[in-house]
Amino acid sequence: MIVHIIQAATLTVVLSFVSACRVYVTDCNGKILRNAGKKYCNGDHWHWDQAPGTPYCLHIQPLTEPQSNRYCKVSGGEACYKVDGDLTNWGIYKCNVTDGRTC
Repeated sequence: MIVHIIQAATLTVVLSFVSACRVYVTDCNGKILRNAGKKYCNGDHWHWDQAPGTPYCLHIQPLTEPQSNRYCKVSGGEACYKVDGDLTNWGIYKCNVTDGRTC
């Protein structure tokens, strides 16, 4: 008998962005791994308990300005990111970093 054990990681996204947005995760080559869908991104959270342990990309797409889609490459493992700002000036930051954008 062969048993495969796959370790799942968690991804937490803290949304403090003054806009409605779409939150989704890809394999960084265009394949969607998880689609959280449309979120009101001011004061919301999204948590994924079975994020891959391998690299993936977290995407944030403002619904009012879809062309300003941004993404952050996540190396895998436990991760927490915060989306903060408004439509003219926003960014994706690691939760434990306070001195600037990380993506």
